Amino acid sequence: MENKDKIVVITDLRTEEAKSAASYLSGLGYTIVSPPDSVRLWKEEEITAFAAPLKENLYAVIHPAPPLFKGGIMEVTEEDWERMSNEGAIAAFMVTKAFCTIFREKKSGIMIYLNSIHAEKPMGKGILYSMNCGAVDMLSREAAQDYSESGVNVFFIERGITQSDDGKSDASALYYGTDMRYPRRETPKADYLNGLIAFLLTDAAYPLTGQPILCDAGMTGFYNQHRFKVEGREYFDFRKFRELREKESGK
Repeated sequence: MENKDKIVVITDLRTEEAKSAASYLSGLGYTIVSPPDSVRLWKEEEITAFAAPLKENLYAVIHPAPPLFKGGIMEVTEEDWERMSNEGAIAAFMVTKAFCTIFREKKSGIMIYLNSIHAEKPMGKGILYSMNCGAVDMLSREAAQDYSESGVNVFFIERGITQSDDGKSDASALYYGTDMRYPRRETPKADYLNGLIAFLLTDAAYPLTGQPILCDAGMTGFYNQHRFKVEGREYFDFRKFRELREKESGK
């Protein structure tokens, strides 16, 4: 296959979305490589040493968002701040620096940040996660400014909530009942971004370089009726739902 000599680094295979992308791109002939657990992405010398041997066939890097973290402003500790900064903005910065240095020398390369809609949408009780996602969004814009003239394409994907996320965190209301927030009335599976990622690995994606791409399948832009369940009963109109709740509570 024409992609057989192209290495795509996926820096973190923790999420189902990253695993799905790895499998999909492997099926297209790309060689998928990920750092071993011993490599701390926020340590410049470690990620640089990992990247160096890949130089000849390095084609693209996909860097996912940091692990989800719950904690409001008053609850976050200094230790939380340090850990999330390391795994979030600092790791993204060091990955960018290490691999885009190689891309600049090669005069080509693709940097994709597989991030989150929480880069611009507050989570509520998730300050460190949102801050780090937002910082990586800005990093992607700066990377486009610094490296595009050397033939590097940079993309920031603001992915929505998928079935692998749904209901697994109370850090944001978006993680509950997301099926009714999507126009199709269903939460996408973890593989819904695979085709888009494959497209971003082609020359045809160049017009999108430097742009944050909201890829939530219409979730945040959907304003139709919503379904609510209360004590086994189902309601589709929020005002009617509120009226019934007030009536039941005697207000």
